[in-house]
Amino acid sequence: MNLKSVKIFKELSDDVLESLSKILDEKKIKKDTVIFEDGSPADVFCIIAAGQVEVFKHLQDSGTKTLAVLSAGDYFGEMSLLEDKPRIASVKTVNDVVLLEIKKRKFLDLISGNLNTGMKLLSAIMSTTLNRLSATNSHLTLLYDIGKIIASSKNLKQMTTAAFSNIAKHFKYAENGLITVYNEFTDELDIHSSINKTELETIPPTDSFVQKISAKKELMENDRESVIASAFYFEEKFLGYISFSGDKKNAFTMNDLILLSSAASLISVSIKNISFISEEEARQRLKETRYTQSF
Repeated sequence: MNLKSVKIFKELSDDVLESLSKILDEKKIKKDTVIFEDGSPADVFCIIAAGQVEVFKHLQDSGTKTLAVLSAGDYFGEMSLLEDKPRIASVKTVNDVVLLEIKKRKFLDLISGNLNTGMKLLSAIMSTTLNRLSATNSHLTLLYDIGKIIASSKNLKQMTTAAFSNIAKHFKYAENGLITVYNEFTDELDIHSSINKTELETIPPTDSFVQKISAKKELMENDRESVIASAFYFEEKFLGYISFSGDKKNAFTMNDLILLSSAASLISVSIKNISFISEEEARQRLKETRYTQSF
């Protein structure tokens, strides 16, 4: 593997990369293998040469939450080279994987033997770590903002429109996008907001994309065009979906899909809650009308 293709190393000189290559160990791991668990000792930095891994957390209810899916050229465990703390998440292989590992002991020996090379490596690691923290903060900020919108909204279309506007800012490569909500009275999906506004106001449930996203619940395609979408579901009931697309190939990543899915989960609960409140208010108005007419 060309180490220049690894983002964390792309600015390093050839002589530094040559020194680094001497402390790399190649490791082949089969599909569905846990590489390490949350809380285990951290003493290895891993670069993915081939395949994919899932970074996840165990939940209190015995389930798991996917935090990221990493592919060839990505890396994980870099902080194990800098601090003596246990792993903060678990990692397992999605398919057969080839890793390039740097053990902490070898890394420290390299630094002590060549201070100049060691400092350049440390600078590269810290720079990319700060960039990751910035991206994570951006995702958390988006979800926090959606939470605030949901908490302050009593009108369904107002909520979905505001949420869509915030989410669309994250998907900068999207040339098209929309958010829809199922209308049980018309048996169609109402389009509440969109990028490059469509002339359509509704989409029938027989639409091929609607059927695909309602069945899959989330999808990402990066073939002829890039498409990313997540359905709104509550108690196994399809409530609509949010999607983005663009002509740029490979415009969206698995982490984008995880973020969109998290946002869709928040919106799904809000759709159900607002609909329930609206139905209760309508029932109350009907009850009051009937009571008035009885006199």
